Amino acid sequence: MSSTGTAIVGAFFAAFGAGDVPGAMALLAPDVRWTLHANGIPWGGTYKGPEGVGDFFAKFGEFAEPIEMTPKSMVEAEGLVYVRGIERSKVKASGKEYAVEWVHVIGTGDGKITSFDEYLDSAAIAAAMR
Repeated sequence: MSSTGTAIVGAFFAAFGAGDVPGAMALLAPDVRWTLHANGIPWGGTYKGPEGVGDFFAKFGEFAEPIEMTPKSMVEAEGLVYVRGIERSKVKASGKEYAVEWVHVIGTGDGKITSFDEYLDSAAIAAAMR
């Protein structure tokens, strides 16, 4: 596997998309910092290490069920990978679906993801939770 940032991030998305959670998690650095920059969303915040990332996904799973998580474009610049995509999910408590575009800014090093920052329309998700 190529160790370029886009190859690492692409492999992460491909593994997750195929349901290979262990394969995706294996691409995280031991000290990865994972942040969802979002207000009013219970799974927002910063998580540390692969265990913390697992906690992020577990917390998301408590509240929502993913329908679609599709990267639309990916570019690497100045040591970071920028990914633009769309998420559609269903909020378990309200039964409402939401669709939001997102941007991920992902750092890589030594063949692993070292940082992950996600930006999205948190107000749209919070509205679906009501």
